[in-house]
Amino acid sequence: MVRRALVSDVDHILDIAEVFNDDYGLPEINTERARTALLGFIKHGTVFCSGAGAIVGMTYTDPFRDRTLLLEIGWYADGGGMTGVKLLNAFIKEAKKLEVDAVIMSTLRNSDLRIGKFLERQGFSVSETSYTLELGGHIKCLL
Repeated sequence: MVRRALVSDVDHILDIAEVFNDDYGLPEINTERARTALLGFIKHGTVFCSGAGAIVGMTYTDPFRDRTLLLEIGWYADGGGMTGVKLLNAFIKEAKKLEVDAVIMSTLRNSDLRIGKFLERQGFSVSETSYTLELGGHIKCLL
């Protein structure tokens, strides 16, 4: 069952974040920083959870355009089934309730390509590609 997250769900969502982090080989989570952020997102953002997943987002006003956006910060469902779809549907329904102009979702470079194709079938379009330069270790100077 997908529902709006409560403050009491923070540890559960942190557990989900750790699984996501491990699955995708991301840098280690700072648990206290993540806890503080999640509490803020639950109180002032958009967070839905279930036993097997969560979706976290925040609204913001585009600093250059007359648009308000709902930005997905994290979305993960473990174990297959329809949990991920239900979380996304709750997120989009909340976006409509908030009367934002657009919903921004992202995938990681090593995400299953079917996720992007699924989002496109739901009406999303690719709007931006981002690149990360990790500054620890060797840095190649281009200039």
